[in-house]
Amino acid sequence: MKKIEEEFVKEFNMSLGNQKSFEDIKDKINIGRFQNKKMSSNKVLYRISGIVVAFMLLTAITIPTAIYFSSMSGTPSISENSFDDDNITIEFLREKDCLFYDNLVFAKDNHNHVFVTNDDKIIEHYKYAVVEFNESSYDNIYNKNIIDAVEYIGIPSYAGISSELSLDYSYNDGYIRRLKLTKNDDGLFINGVEVLDKENPQTWFDPEKTDLPSIEQCGQISIGMSLDEVVRKIGKPQRDIGYGARLFQFDIDNGLTLKIWFDLDVEKENEYVHNNPNASVYGTHALYVGEFEIGE
Repeated sequence: MKKIEEEFVKEFNMSLGNQKSFEDIKDKINIGRFQNKKMSSNKVLYRISGIVVAFMLLTAITIPTAIYFSSMSGTPSISENSFDDDNITIEFLREKDCLFYDNLVFAKDNHNHVFVTNDDKIIEHYKYAVVEFNESSYDNIYNKNIIDAVEYIGIPSYAGISSELSLDYSYNDGYIRRLKLTKNDDGLFINGVEVLDKENPQTWFDPEKTDLPSIEQCGQISIGMSLDEVVRKIGKPQRDIGYGARLFQFDIDNGLTLKIWFDLDVEKENEYVHNNPNASVYGTHALYVGEFEIGE
């Protein structure tokens, strides 16, 4: 298994020049080898035709069978993209990359959703209309339960920092609002809001993070993703190792690390600075994934 993982890491790092993501080569590790054979166009056509026929036959057999056994087992299906389904599961929420924090799960479709969990089961579900950002909304949330606060400010973007109970709301105005929380038997309550500038690198790091991403989660990262998108998927980086370059390091739960080089979208950065003349640091507001690799 170690040899397979080494081949996976080697192939992944080699693939960066072609701007592949983990997802592009993930299936190769599952079969334990890499196939590099080329087929002629005729062989490809014959193979595709055979696959289509086999798939049609298999579908004709398996779908009725699956429906039959599903009805026999009494296990209802779950809607593909809706969080309104009464039969929704924790596994479904994880597959949809929802934000898990304490005993809460935050999700968004055409509504904002908050699920309360206990022993890996959903025990309550709250649904609110999607709200637009408004600074005055924060006047309504002090001392409120975070579940009630979602009605006014929407769902959080990602977890705050591990050294304190906190949730971050990231907006396009160049700032992050970090909700400071306290916890009692009735839930999580808001006792403060800290406004953080995205141009300050310290805003992005969580050196004490213990909830580390898996290598499969890291496989969702791809060239061109914004720093915001990366943090939503795998959490904050632990450290800056760029020494002037925009190079962030993320710890993975298998002991390896993910290094991401971020490029700057100059046009978007200039637009931000133009709209925010008091910005003191240039070059951190419009960062996008340029390269990435895993290693020791």
